[in-house]
Amino acid sequence: MTVGVVGTGTMGAGIVQVAASAGHDVIACDPSVESLEKAQTYVRRGLESFEKKAIVEDAAFAYERVRWTENMDDFGGGENIEAIIEAVPEKLALKTEIFRKLDGLLPSGSLILTNTSSISITELAAATKRPDKVCGTHFFTPPPLHEGVEIPPGLLTSDETIERVKRLIKSFGKTPLVVRKAVPGFVANRFLMPLIIEACRLLEEGVGSEAEIDEIMKKGLGFPVGPFEMTDMIGLDVALDVIEYVHAELGESFYTPPRILKEHVRAGKLGRKSGEGFYVYGDSAKN
Repeated sequence: MTVGVVGTGTMGAGIVQVAASAGHDVIACDPSVESLEKAQTYVRRGLESFEKKAIVEDAAFAYERVRWTENMDDFGGGENIEAIIEAVPEKLALKTEIFRKLDGLLPSGSLILTNTSSISITELAAATKRPDKVCGTHFFTPPPLHEGVEIPPGLLTSDETIERVKRLIKSFGKTPLVVRKAVPGFVANRFLMPLIIEACRLLEEGVGSEAEIDEIMKKGLGFPVGPFEMTDMIGLDVALDVIEYVHAELGESFYTPPRILKEHVRAGKLGRKSGEGFYVYGDSAKN
């Protein structure tokens, strides 16, 4: 199957690597040349690492399955595309625009999937004339290393589409985790975002430093990483987008975005991808 990916940031590049290593032909699209170049480096290095671990037999051959493009019109070339996975930032207007364009480019049988971690699948599907073929595929950071993929359907997503999505995710070597009912934040982020919010509030109140709070969560509760380490991995801007969306949708004061998180994002401290978030990282963390 040919799989498309729109958006080649950290998540999109990881999905490209997963699909290519699983034997799929991949079309990776991003209007930013810089983003494409970073993704190419990420995918090439990731596949080489997989080859050393015997996850893929030939990293170079797997990489050759990927076609890189700046133009979404390349999805309309008549290829047998099973699905496009959208992986752009958590901005409803941006995602809606992309869904509308993809709907006009793709064959009627192609699925349009989204890596959103919180936004309504039903609302995104409304931008297309194929709402029954729209579904969520929420990969976790980083996609090559996490086994599960959260699958939230929209109100009009068909049972056939859910089965096709499950087969696709299984073909990636991942475990599909179907959400019966899509709510703001789905399942994973309804647990994770409150943890990040509370950690930020404790930091603002001076209860402990980032490292001290993380250490308590790891050594005391057995978490593999602390909330600030996790936020740096997923991106502070991504976390803020999700929190703001859930806050707007639910109207609950608990989800009011923490001031310190907003200030970090305004300062460009986005986490590992920018070299600094709640912690400071070396240059290698930016790639």
